[in-house]
Amino acid sequence: MPSASRSTTAGKAVWTPCLSLNLIGPMLLVFCAQPGEAATSEGRYYAHDAVEDRYGVIAPWYQGQNGQIDFRVRVAAEFLKRYPWVDGDESLLAGPHYIFNARVDLDDGGAITVLPASDNMNGNLGQRFKYITESLSRYYRYSGAPVVFGHLKIAADFLLEGYLTGEDHPWPKFPISVPRKGKPYGRAAPGGYIQLDLAAGIGKGMIRVYQLTGDARYLEAAKHFGDVFAAKCNHEPRTRPWDRYANPEDVPWAKAGTGNVQTGGVANILLFLDELIRLGYTGQNDAVLKARDAGRAYLRDRLLPAWHAWDTWGRHYWDWEHPVQGIVTTGWVSEYLMDHQDVFPNWRNDVRNVLSLFFHHACVSPKSNGDVYSGAWAYPEGPSCCGRSLDICPVFLSRYLARYAAEAGCPWAREIARREITLGFYHFHESGKVEDNIDGGQITAKNWSELIGMGPILCGLEFLEWSPELGPARENHLMRSSSTVTSVVYGKGRIEYATFDAPANTVDVLRLAFPPQAVAADGKHLSERDGLDGHGYTIESLPDGDCLVSIRHDGCTRIVVTGEDPQQAADDGDLAYDGPWEVALHSRDGGGSVHVAEATGATAALRFRGNQVRVIGRVGPSGGRADVYLDGVRQPAPIDCWCPATTRHQQVLYHRNGLANGPHELKLVVRGAGNPCSEGSKVYVDAVQWSAEVAEPSFGAGGGPANAQRMIFGYTGRKPYVDSAGNPWRPGTELVIRTGHHTDPVAKCWWTEPTHGPIAGTPDAELYRYGVHAPEFWVNVTVAPGTYRVCLKLAERRAEDDPARRPMTVSIHGRDVVEALDVLAEAGGPGKTLDLSFDAVRPRNGVIEIRFTAAQGGEATVQAIEVAPTAADGQSSQGS
Repeated sequence: MPSASRSTTAGKAVWTPCLSLNLIGPMLLVFCAQPGEAATSEGRYYAHDAVEDRYGVIAPWYQGQNGQIDFRVRVAAEFLKRYPWVDGDESLLAGPHYIFNARVDLDDGGAITVLPASDNMNGNLGQRFKYITESLSRYYRYSGAPVVFGHLKIAADFLLEGYLTGEDHPWPKFPISVPRKGKPYGRAAPGGYIQLDLAAGIGKGMIRVYQLTGDARYLEAAKHFGDVFAAKCNHEPRTRPWDRYANPEDVPWAKAGTGNVQTGGVANILLFLDELIRLGYTGQNDAVLKARDAGRAYLRDRLLPAWHAWDTWGRHYWDWEHPVQGIVTTGWVSEYLMDHQDVFPNWRNDVRNVLSLFFHHACVSPKSNGDVYSGAWAYPEGPSCCGRSLDICPVFLSRYLARYAAEAGCPWAREIARREITLGFYHFHESGKVEDNIDGGQITAKNWSELIGMGPILCGLEFLEWSPELGPARENHLMRSSSTVTSVVYGKGRIEYATFDAPANTVDVLRLAFPPQAVAADGKHLSERDGLDGHGYTIESLPDGDCLVSIRHDGCTRIVVTGEDPQQAADDGDLAYDGPWEVALHSRDGGGSVHVAEATGATAALRFRGNQVRVIGRVGPSGGRADVYLDGVRQPAPIDCWCPATTRHQQVLYHRNGLANGPHELKLVVRGAGNPCSEGSKVYVDAVQWSAEVAEPSFGAGGGPANAQRMIFGYTGRKPYVDSAGNPWRPGTELVIRTGHHTDPVAKCWWTEPTHGPIAGTPDAELYRYGVHAPEFWVNVTVAPGTYRVCLKLAERRAEDDPARRPMTVSIHGRDVVEALDVLAEAGGPGKTLDLSFDAVRPRNGVIEIRFTAAQGGEATVQAIEVAPTAADGQSSQGS
């Protein structure tokens, strides 16, 4: 039972625990109330029954050795691999339907139905291209699956051939990034929206496809887009360098003026221009460089000082005006600040402020009831969307929080990110079907391929880049690279990969089932080091027997890692074949050869004992398809040995993990056909790898910040206020106020203007000059297991209010700890402070929820809160 104490500028009194109610003046303090119900835990989320760890915090519903995140990525990738194709007679190009049309339906068994496309829905083409290029490039690095090369080329060619403006357009040969006038599968019609942040995303995607394929057409297109951005840049100081649209006359909400304002989307333009500059392209007379600098100045001087305004990180979505903080722009600006920490020295504070503010902005609508569930934040796309669809947006932000945790050394961000992705990935079935309604069922996920396929791949893998300790156990994966990985071979005891380039401070991170015995870069031996201040590598051992290997290789692009790998392998000659197979020799194949067949029904089989398996093979322009059977069950996605333009050896054609550890039978059945783009139907089998290594999956239970957390509500400073004892106090953003659908809680409920009168009896008047006010609100403080002291700092600034409207109740975890509190009366007048402290508070479901409820017709308030570990836990009281 928590104990409490209070102090005021008029004197001090101590309240101690009791078994009855203490009445002090008009205020009723309740220490022995029956437990209340804080809305923090449900029995089921999305598609699965809830699982909580021993601290009541969300835990994975999936208990396989590979972990829930890896499982989600595999299911999403299989969804894209088995997607139906359209041929060249019905489309500008042949390819998987999802490249041309976002609309899809997935039944309970996983069957894909491509829904009729519409001109309006074609408007997400630019957004979709960014998802495709960012997710598939990461998937190849992580998995070694070469199927991505064909999909990326088709997507890039489709945009270049059908969705650029004409030579005579004011923005010539520039992406029509939101082609709402159609036509799906065909060329863009006049009248589509040229939304500039999405056009920049297309430009960066083109660079990524160039880096993967080596085709200079994509780089030349990106350079031209950069030149156009530079030519259209407004260099007037303290003004926005670009509007939101190149053609506002075609956009209904832009005609009025405000709908054409470019705000947080400028970060995506900067991400694109900086990648061009990094590759050495600065434009004629450094025009691209100067445009980038103008964008940086706008971000630094205009947007970041207004970080708390609800449209500063908005005006992005392609299908409405969107004058509210959005999930995508929030992520972009966070990414850009972390990419350029030297340019934005306040990045630690700015990133945390912007990311955490989204929790507050997105939870205002009673239609969604965004909040903390089993310790994890769950919220929609923003204050104006999308009912109880609360799955993908926390997952989307978790990747930036995970990076922030790694870059800033922040346990707060690490724990929030871990919980968010764990809860968000309750949304899928193994069939691929998604239930995005947190209460079960579908809302937005039903018809959007991005929410089923590319989005989960991107978010899952980017999260694992920064939290590799939560990756699949007893496997080998390249988790993160500073550059684009252009080729990767996952062999037994030998991981070999190449990066597009290796600029200064190039660091890659691998998670391996074995410690390396040797690491080489461009044929030169690298040494193990204690740190990565120069060329070399470090090894961090994990409890399950795996290790994290971080390699720094500035200037070197070909890396080879070797060691005693516990997995087993069979060369192509060790499989059992039926039908007309031939042996094809090549020095780059494993063992120097592959088995090749193209006749329908030809089979290759192998029995193995383990919990994971990979099929290794060759891919090329004449590659065909084969079905995969595991223990007699046909797998959802076929093998596809097609790769445009080039042949690649020792690639991962099929991967399945999370199996019961025991005997299994793998069989490949040749279809005798290729996809509509292939020149043939050949299936190339090189090897099969498997492993019986066993480990307990790790999901990071028991984490979180165990240090003091201090927050000032209503405070909009970009840097923490440092009190007289040297303690930092951050802006208070982790609170929920139901101000209503499509409302701004900052404008309605924050006292952002400080009171200027005297605040007596405290050396830290700044803590009491701001505040938040609403009929009801609650603060969710994410903490590690332990015991904490909660201190509320209050000072009434509404002396003229009706006294009957001032009383409020404070509860912690649903228990009323203060009732009928009139701060003005208790403190002895306006401008006088009242501190209330509650000891021995333990988190519930991994958070400390502090709720403030006003009397009928009134508003509750608070100025600042400190949550600090008690001395009994042996924790420092220093802030995070």
